[in-house]
Amino acid sequence: MRSLPAFVVALATTPALLLGSAPAAHGQASNDLRARRAALLARIADLNDRSEQAEATVVRSQLGAQTARHRLFEARQVAGQRAIVAYVEGVNRTFAALSATTLELELAFRDDRRVVAGLHAAKQVAEQGRANAEQARDVARAAEGDLEKARGALEATIAREEQVRLDAEARLAVTARRSALARAARSAAHESPAVGRHRRATEAQGALMARYPFGPVAALPAGLVATGQHVVGTASWYGPGFDGQATASGAVYDQEGWTCASRDLPFGTMLLVGHAGRQVLLLVNDRGPYVADRVLDLSHAAAQALGVHLGPVDAQIVVAG
Repeated sequence: MRSLPAFVVALATTPALLLGSAPAAHGQASNDLRARRAALLARIADLNDRSEQAEATVVRSQLGAQTARHRLFEARQVAGQRAIVAYVEGVNRTFAALSATTLELELAFRDDRRVVAGLHAAKQVAEQGRANAEQARDVARAAEGDLEKARGALEATIAREEQVRLDAEARLAVTARRSALARAARSAAHESPAVGRHRRATEAQGALMARYPFGPVAALPAGLVATGQHVVGTASWYGPGFDGQATASGAVYDQEGWTCASRDLPFGTMLLVGHAGRQVLLLVNDRGPYVADRVLDLSHAAAQALGVHLGPVDAQIVVAG
């Protein structure tokens, strides 16, 4: 029997090597595992192609063996028919006539025997080729199954590694949060009264603003009702030089926040400010403007949203409904 193709032998031994070298879940980085998986999938795809080629070879070998058997059968029939004809003619001929054709018959029978022998050998070769092809196909299928098992084991390892990574990230996040809280607690314990007041005011302002959609609005937001009181006049805006500084309410000023300054409205007053068909919901958290003909000082974000640098506004006081 002929030896199996080298690629079949090599692929048949690959799964054992892969399984034997599979990394422990805690011993390899995720990118290394994914690289191994990619290489394994490439091997499986290549083996699939080769297995299909082996299957095609089996089919061709089976057809070749079938053809060889059929040709051998036909040759034997021809030889048999020739023998029958020779026998019949020999009965009907004289001894002298029969002797004259003996050489011709011997040559014909010798040719028949040679043809039959050649076809018999061809049939044996075809049968052997079919057996080899079937064996190669079976080995390739077995190797493919082993590779699939190796892939499953590697996928399980990757899943475990990913879970370990997620657990580690979760622990780091918890640790980071605890550290941040501890730093905040230490900072609060040592902060000056002024810093503490600004921090508390900023936190209180943030909590209030989180309850309603401060910023550009199409209409009065749900949960708020108009009081019927309006502040009408000229508005300006302020930002550079004040951003990050403490406001009169104690909260830290953010020029990109949705706030404004008023000379007399209480801190925490909510205003629905309109200009040229645009509206923004703002929170009063500072004092100003200190120019006689102006009624509000807007944050930079509010001025941009309204499209006003220095112009008329109609601010309606709203409260929680």
